[in-house]
Amino acid sequence: MASKLLLLAALLPAALATTPALPSFSGNSFVQQDGLIRYPITAQEGSNPFGKLSKRQASIDSFASLSGTMYIVYLVLGTPGQSVPVIFDTGSSELWVNPVCSSSSDPTFCSAQPRFTQSSSLVNYDVQGSVTYGTGYVNFEYVGDFVGVGSAKITQQIFGLGYDSAHATVGILGTGPDLGGWTSPYPYLIDSLASQGFTNSRAFSLDLRGFSSDRGSVIFGGIDTKKYSGDLVKLPIVPAAQSPDGNTRFYVHVDAISVNQADGTVVEVYTKPVGGNGQAFLLDSGYTLTAFPTAVFNNFVAAFPSAVHVPSADLYVVDCLDEGEGGSVDFTFAGKTISVPYYDFVWHYPGTSLCILGAFEDGFAVLGDTFLRSAYAVYDWDNRNIHLGQGADCGTNLVAIGNGANSVPSITGECAVPSPSSAVSSVASSVASSVASSAASSAASSAASSVVITTPPGGWPTTTTGNHWPTTSKDTITFTTLTTYTVTSCPPAVKTKCPVGHVVTEVITATATVCPQITAVYTL
Repeated sequence: MASKLLLLAALLPAALATTPALPSFSGNSFVQQDGLIRYPITAQEGSNPFGKLSKRQASIDSFASLSGTMYIVYLVLGTPGQSVPVIFDTGSSELWVNPVCSSSSDPTFCSAQPRFTQSSSLVNYDVQGSVTYGTGYVNFEYVGDFVGVGSAKITQQIFGLGYDSAHATVGILGTGPDLGGWTSPYPYLIDSLASQGFTNSRAFSLDLRGFSSDRGSVIFGGIDTKKYSGDLVKLPIVPAAQSPDGNTRFYVHVDAISVNQADGTVVEVYTKPVGGNGQAFLLDSGYTLTAFPTAVFNNFVAAFPSAVHVPSADLYVVDCLDEGEGGSVDFTFAGKTISVPYYDFVWHYPGTSLCILGAFEDGFAVLGDTFLRSAYAVYDWDNRNIHLGQGADCGTNLVAIGNGANSVPSITGECAVPSPSSAVSSVASSVASSVASSAASSAASSAASSVVITTPPGGWPTTTTGNHWPTTSKDTITFTTLTTYTVTSCPPAVKTKCPVGHVVTEVITATATVCPQITAVYTL
């Protein structure tokens, strides 16, 4: 790895970094308004199959998708600023960059990605952190520097610079809570956006979009009422004490799951017990597929009698249909049904004509990208709620999230509700249901024995499980910085009295569980 010495001061300079040009996406621009930031997020395919993992380990493993479908955002790090891609991951909490490409799952892909290589404003805290995953790990140095989220400049943001890793091909932006609770051990990026005044509270909305769209986005501090139809249902996040693994994560209860087939037949996959809370699922944008518990998965596979099991990968190959064909997979939350079109619930194997059923069996239940592509999700840290709606796209209308109780606006989506006659109807679960039977399972076995599946280039994904707990080492520091800047323009929301030319001084105090040196030399 090329080395570059950086002589660093203890505190970051007050001057703001210059933002380099960021990638642009058709009809999906960066927007900053009072209290919110809209940021494009797009699906990107790695060149090798992903490593399918069990997520029983403590840190939800974004590496499950690093070589498959990744949902990427670009952050601008340091001074003068370098644009670096990171996976947007609601299943982990820390931000880190610069994986070691020689030990990644795809060195060629990894080496082609932009990296953070120099900064005149970086502070090395001389503290190491590490996370161990089921099929990989990362060791990093905690540093502090400017982090640009669109035109918003976060000062003294703490993140990790990787110096030893395995499997990862790009870095990760974790937007989930700390496993130990809702009070972060040091200011995560979500904390910093709120504490430095860019958002009103620790909340964001996520609109992943399907493969054929580049209009997906994350809105820090806001929602877009033209990105969903109908109402948003408010779901309490399952408390750690009641969660499947005893940790603080974005768990919500699912009441029912069904497969709405193209001919209108509905197969019940799961229904919560009478008087029960339903099945707890983790909403994880860093997870390519969806993980069902054994009983649920068996019922689910039975609804696809033509599915062919690939034992070496423990995955199922299914028919590849055109967009709009094949029915839907429906998930019900507190009376609200989110319908996922068949096309979006399968994983299109890169470089082949194969399609993989977008779910697998695991005791750790996860709703990954195969679900989230069709949902509109609002993650409210401060009120411990997740709001879900049926994803749609009929334009844009940004509304800021406030602070305090019920801060997420209760606004009906402006997009038209799908017709009840549609194959992906959100009311399809009202059709008379047929329970998955052993006959359907036998049909699946029969189909598997009569179809020949050719192993794709590079082989099948391997199944790996792990129960490793991440270890980090952090001490406590409180630091203050004085930021002075000149107002050059105002957002569109400011109609009058824009203080152009005024000099603004802001004092920012933050506490972090790391220990900086007075001076440091950092080698990249």
